[in-house]
Amino acid sequence: MREGVRPEVGFIAPIEGMRGVAVAWVILFHYASLAADDPWVARLGEHRLLDAWVRNGYLGVDLFFLISGFLLTLPWFVHARKGIAAPSARAFYARRVRRIVPAYYLQLAFLFLVVMPLLHGATYWRSDLWVDLWNAAAHALFVHNTTPITSGSLGVNGALWTLAVEAQYYVLVPLLAPLFVRAPRATLAACALAAFLWHAGALHDLRALVAAVLELGSHWHWPESVVRRLLTMQLPEYLAHFALGIVAGRAWLDARHRPAVRGARIAGAIAALLAGAVLLWCITHGGVLGEDMWIATTIALAVLLLAAANGTGFLATHVLARGPLAFCGRVSYSAYLYHFPLLLLWSRYAAKEFPAWASFPAYLAIVFAIAWLSWRYVERMPLTRAHPARGSASPRPGP
Repeated sequence: MREGVRPEVGFIAPIEGMRGVAVAWVILFHYASLAADDPWVARLGEHRLLDAWVRNGYLGVDLFFLISGFLLTLPWFVHARKGIAAPSARAFYARRVRRIVPAYYLQLAFLFLVVMPLLHGATYWRSDLWVDLWNAAAHALFVHNTTPITSGSLGVNGALWTLAVEAQYYVLVPLLAPLFVRAPRATLAACALAAFLWHAGALHDLRALVAAVLELGSHWHWPESVVRRLLTMQLPEYLAHFALGIVAGRAWLDARHRPAVRGARIAGAIAALLAGAVLLWCITHGGVLGEDMWIATTIALAVLLLAAANGTGFLATHVLARGPLAFCGRVSYSAYLYHFPLLLLWSRYAAKEFPAWASFPAYLAIVFAIAWLSWRYVERMPLTRAHPARGSASPRPGP
């Protein structure tokens, strides 16, 4: 993406808060899952809606994917609107590498050199060096979601598979964006159909692919359920998320260039309320929809994302665009990278050193302190050197 495009798109402040919602949702989900004896987690059961919201925190990943789709193709729409050449794919790739790789690689060094010895013992590296080297290479190349022995990040950062999906999507952006510019509805339908068919196949079909993966892992005796779970962690599974985000971004751009109409604002507010109601119903009664619940939740989240971007009321301008959620969104990439291994270390070494009620707040403080340091001294530095101008849009990756 060329620097000249960013001022044209502008900074969408409420999106920062939506990132904050996404990362907080994921962190709370993992904490509730791994720290079941924490008194804060125990209290969740007393509040049905709050407990349901936290227990469905994996939807924060879906929101991150929607945000990436929303932001990253906007320059193509802007250029098409102005009748100028499409953004440079080479510049886009270079910017993405500068944006995500330094913080990610530093986290990998922390993961393999610090977290693994502390959790698995100093001799762990020597137990199966070939598997460890395979993991290191797969993680470095963002393909660690493609095999069962790499997708779990050796048990020390099970959240990292989403970074692989995100990076693989970046490869497609310069190819998909022109298609959405020319035929947004047809391209959305194609991506949605591909995601639906892949999801159904991952759970019930794709027998040849499943058999090939089982044969590849015959040494480890992977059960078929593990392989099918792995297939649901691949990029095709999330094409509809990215595509809906792209269409939402285009809708936001169109609305920005139209005169404000009271009826449109009312319709948008009603759509957001309905989407919120659908999302709430899904997280409390989602079992009724079974394996297809993702369709309803993804559409609902996309509508809420668009409503937030278009919002001019108190929620958008004060709750999302500033304050704690905006801060969480600003450091969300690093917070996502570090929160899972820090939780494992915290549970093993530090949690019992604090009063039970103080463990969760202390853990959150450490996560966001480290996230801020990573954001300030690692994430920002490549962009600051490459793009010294301030105040322009700087889309950050969603995990």
